[in-house]
Amino acid sequence: MGRLSRGPLVAAVAVPAVLAAGCGSAHHGDALPGLGTAVTVAPPAAPGLTDSVALRAKLLTTADLPPGYTQLEDGPPAKDGPAQPDHSRTEPAACARVLAPVADQLPGASARGAVHYATPDFDSIDIDVASYPNGGAAQAFSVVQSLLRDCGSYDGTDADGTAVHYRLGGLAQPATGDASASFQVRTTSGGMTLYSVATVAVVGSSVVQLADTSPKAIDPAVLHDLVGKQASRLQGLTGP
Repeated sequence: MGRLSRGPLVAAVAVPAVLAAGCGSAHHGDALPGLGTAVTVAPPAAPGLTDSVALRAKLLTTADLPPGYTQLEDGPPAKDGPAQPDHSRTEPAACARVLAPVADQLPGASARGAVHYATPDFDSIDIDVASYPNGGAAQAFSVVQSLLRDCGSYDGTDADGTAVHYRLGGLAQPATGDASASFQVRTTSGGMTLYSVATVAVVGSSVVQLADTSPKAIDPAVLHDLVGKQASRLQGLTGP
């Protein structure tokens, strides 16, 4: 399986292993739902948070997740021997930012944080959050949704040059936080498919993104439960 357009750690570690184990069979003819109307939110009046450590501490832990998840390190694993050529690319190039951390999609965050979890069965949960000053959370939320609308179907290669195809569509989820938007991505390579579902939500001055990825189809109710827990933990977090 090729490199996912998502958190760099899980992308680098989990995807090749998932292919080796065998993802779900690909169904190219399955049409994904449309994204629907973009969700808008008024610029938050809450000041941007400035303490990244405190913000990251509000992200879900293994105690909040289904059984079997362990936390991964923040950086990619060290590799022995000389560095290998990286043939990864995405067309259009901008679509490589799908599922990238919100703070990477719109610079200017005053605080940010991220955590990554995985199971031995290659399921993974990635959570990132960014807080913006001067009402910037509304702009970040808009930027993320605009990118999704430009990337309904795109292609690329992984680091080894293997072809990867991506399809992105809407995902029906109850509203969470001050505003939220949900979507799904199917990543296909070599006849195998990896499934991702994600929600981006505005909570005060912060924008949080939670993505659940698995080699099998994911129950959307699980995503909603996790996003609800995450929004609740962020609510009431005040700035300096």
